[in-house]
Amino acid sequence: MKYQKILSAVILSTAIMIPFGIEAKKKIQKPAAPAKTVSWEKTDDQMRAELAATPEKSGGIFYAYPYLNTPDSMAAVPAGFEPVYISHYGRHGSRWHTNKEIYNGSYNTLLKQQKEGNLTSMGEEVLKLVEICKENAMGHEGELTGLGSRQHKAIANRMYRRFPTLFKSGDTIMARCSLEPRCIISMSAFSEALKENDPKLVVDRHSTPSDQSFIRYHSPEAKKLNAGPEPWKSAYQHVCDSLYACKTTAAKLFKDPSKVKKLPDFMYRLHNIAIVNQNIDNLNVDLLPYFDKEDIYNLWKGQDHKLYFRHGKCIDSEGKGPESSRSLLKDILDRADEGLAGKRTAVDLRFGHDVYLLRLLALMDVKGANASTRGVDNSSRVWQSQNLTPMAANLQIIFFRNNSGETIATIRLNERPVELDGLREYAPGYYSWPALREFLTKKL
Repeated sequence: MKYQKILSAVILSTAIMIPFGIEAKKKIQKPAAPAKTVSWEKTDDQMRAELAATPEKSGGIFYAYPYLNTPDSMAAVPAGFEPVYISHYGRHGSRWHTNKEIYNGSYNTLLKQQKEGNLTSMGEEVLKLVEICKENAMGHEGELTGLGSRQHKAIANRMYRRFPTLFKSGDTIMARCSLEPRCIISMSAFSEALKENDPKLVVDRHSTPSDQSFIRYHSPEAKKLNAGPEPWKSAYQHVCDSLYACKTTAAKLFKDPSKVKKLPDFMYRLHNIAIVNQNIDNLNVDLLPYFDKEDIYNLWKGQDHKLYFRHGKCIDSEGKGPESSRSLLKDILDRADEGLAGKRTAVDLRFGHDVYLLRLLALMDVKGANASTRGVDNSSRVWQSQNLTPMAANLQIIFFRNNSGETIATIRLNERPVELDGLREYAPGYYSWPALREFLTKKL
């Protein structure tokens, strides 16, 4: 009932909104110069430098969408081809942290050390800042922030302006999403932006249990990876106790770090507060400068590997995570068949979570998401979650057709071109749809 009320409210707010009066010519905009594909493999020193320059990236999946106010880019469309269909899966936008215990645990630890006289002057500063963060986050666990809504509006506006011929007045756009309120409101923000461009567009929105079998499906094997006393957990925890100790940072906060019970757990929680703050409007609390650069690198490395183990093609987990995205891939293929045949909509929108997008990218063999290796050191060099699924991450597959009936498709991750491992391109940045469909169907 709670979710139904939230969904009804956001749909009503969209229906009565006053449009901004944005106009777009009904033709394809001239493509920008194609962006260079991301160099996915990084040395340890390259990653250290990247995180030192932008410590917010150490958040991995907490990294705020980096393309909020920048134009997207795409390879030039081959002559004679016009857009006919878009298939989209978007992660919800920026949010508050889902776990209030990271605030309570961090604050209580710092307060206890203060009472025992174990905080340095820097530790006293951090205690005050953590208290501000804790008070700010109270009651907002997992909620979409204002930034999260703006991210989806910006992505929708760029999609509309890039492909205006697919958004015709009176057309119905299909949108389906997870049952989580942050996804429902992300869907609402996205569709609101589309209707601001053309108030006559109809966006048919759904947040129903029946769609969760592909929007956010966990196979029994994937569930087992994170349930119970699995052997990998003790090995992972042993590694992380070393990575998360953050001895240099801890020495700045505590007169005697050895007096802090479960110090690695505390540093992990404190870093979680630091990295989520970039997603919260008007907080103006930056804890990242208090962390040593090497400690930030190690914190990122440990958390990134846990995601890779559970959702990537990690040899140690036998790729169980990506296999559970088959139902999502099947929905993409089935709906594309219907859309290309004119039996559905010209635009299919889906809104879910980072987990399911990470798995889908790996299953599809998207370069940068499909590396198969083992161990913390190896995975951090070939798989980086901040480049795959930051807040508001999105996968767009855009289809084009010429007068001869040929259909091609381009694949973009976070509005940047990506390539598939093992499939030859029809033209730079584009795949033949029959070949692409066969390539992806084999993964089912």
